Amino acid sequence: MRFPERGLHVSWSFWLLILLAAIVSPLMIVLSILLAAALHECGHFLALRAFHVPIEGLRLSAFGAVLHARGAQRLSYGRELVVTLAGCGMNLVCGVLTAWFSLHYVWVEGFVFAGAHILLCAFNLLPIPPLDGSHALAVSALFGPLVGDAVAALAGVLCSLALLGGAVYLYVQTRGGALVIFAALALLLSALKELRLARRAIKV
Repeated sequence: MRFPERGLHVSWSFWLLILLAAIVSPLMIVLSILLAAALHECGHFLALRAFHVPIEGLRLSAFGAVLHARGAQRLSYGRELVVTLAGCGMNLVCGVLTAWFSLHYVWVEGFVFAGAHILLCAFNLLPIPPLDGSHALAVSALFGPLVGDAVAALAGVLCSLALLGGAVYLYVQTRGGALVIFAALALLLSALKELRLARRAIKV
């Protein structure tokens, strides 16, 4: 969760993603995903604050939000893992609570919000850089940070290839889901970049 800028920075890819989502998806789904993404970052924020790590900046891109907190580098592996998984934990709790409330009070729209939380949680747990699942795998590796980064990057390449294959199959069968193909390609390129960096670090 590191990048060089401070303050709030919004990438052009973020606005492009919002525009594409608004064109191909109903407004309720777009708002649900944005709310789930905001609460996801709140989970990371609360975990960092709980460990007294100051937040220096926030960047928004097509892959979501990235918090800039240099103090997180000084956290123990256990606390860093808690911070990494806090976003998914927030989505899981919000999703379950929203689904329970919607079921008991017959709030149909609530199931859309609950589904957005659960899907975002599951998606972020994929071991593909820069998602939380990849960082968690690297942090929890038993062979040190360098090997952990390489293992996480390799797992990311394999998972992104599987995701790309599934997206292409879906498109061939239904002629829909082109956005998923582009997202899978972007994740694959990111995972390949991380794998190259990890291999260079090990050689050094």
